[in-house]
Amino acid sequence: MQRADELIAVVNSSPLIYLGKLGLLSLLQQLFDHVLTVPSVKEEVLDSSASEYATLQSAFSDWLIVSDVPKSVLSTRLSDMGLHQGEVDTLVLAYHTKEQQSDSVIIIDDLAARDVARSLGLRVAGTIGIILRATKNGLLTKNESRARIRFLVEETSFRMSAALYSRVISGLE
Repeated sequence: MQRADELIAVVNSSPLIYLGKLGLLSLLQQLFDHVLTVPSVKEEVLDSSASEYATLQSAFSDWLIVSDVPKSVLSTRLSDMGLHQGEVDTLVLAYHTKEQQSDSVIIIDDLAARDVARSLGLRVAGTIGIILRATKNGLLTKNESRARIRFLVEETSFRMSAALYSRVISGLE
């Protein structure tokens, strides 16, 4: 049984992948009491040819909880919006989790999915938000965070606007 004050994260594929690439996946375990995802996300992220495979596999074996997606008419509505299945499932689980446990956050990077999450009344964070939260909580130094964010933007397929990148890096000076 979960305590009322526990913070639960429901995480989508891209934050898992990018935090794994950065060697920062364990931040989720350190920042949240429970970290949940859905079967479609697990299937999407476990690519044995990816550099982050071993880290993700270990997390799924140890602390990353795969939860079934509750049956909901919301799934159909979100699918009709053109979101990917992993995003739909993550949004539905996050919504259900919020209804059952008010202190929860969805960790998702896709801009359209983030907008939908906010319209559902969900608290939203993304890969960059996790890095910044870890910095605020003393889990990473500002220098470590700057270096990881630079790597993320310059060496991976992660996308963020130049304005946001500039603001984030400046905030870490």
